[in-house]
Amino acid sequence: MGYLVADQLVSGRGCEGRLLADQLAKLKSMLTLNTSTVSQAVIGGKLLANECSMTRATERETKIYRRNLARVLAGLERHFPAPADGSPPRVTWNIPGGGMFAVVSLPFEADEAMLEYSAQRFGVLWTPMRHFYPEGGGTHQIRLSFSVLTPAQIDEGLARLAALVRDRTA
Repeated sequence: MGYLVADQLVSGRGCEGRLLADQLAKLKSMLTLNTSTVSQAVIGGKLLANECSMTRATERETKIYRRNLARVLAGLERHFPAPADGSPPRVTWNIPGGGMFAVVSLPFEADEAMLEYSAQRFGVLWTPMRHFYPEGGGTHQIRLSFSVLTPAQIDEGLARLAALVRDRTA
């Protein structure tokens, strides 16, 4: 279950002046029939318990994501430091402002075959970013998820990723 802020007006194809929320509700009802009433009740209860504030309702998760993001970024810095000679780093990453993913650029292609090799040989999983580029791109990028991991699991996963990079670039 998710949510969307859709209070803006839409335009085009006879929709001028209508709220996006109304258009999405209409489409949703045609596509998914009904959202589980149990899911709606759980989310509604959580919102009511937090004065209808998504920010308050997700405070615990936000703290965990921030902690985990900081751990991932520190671990990437530790395992893949900038070269002392000033040459370009072989592994780089983004610094997301939030969320539960970091994107890492590798010095080799990160496709399904490499993912399988990574999983079998090093026990580490990641998502190839090429799937997020419908026009092509992201061939050397991976997405790391850290939402439900413990700090120890993050450390272990990054150590395994570093071993994969050393193996592929040796």
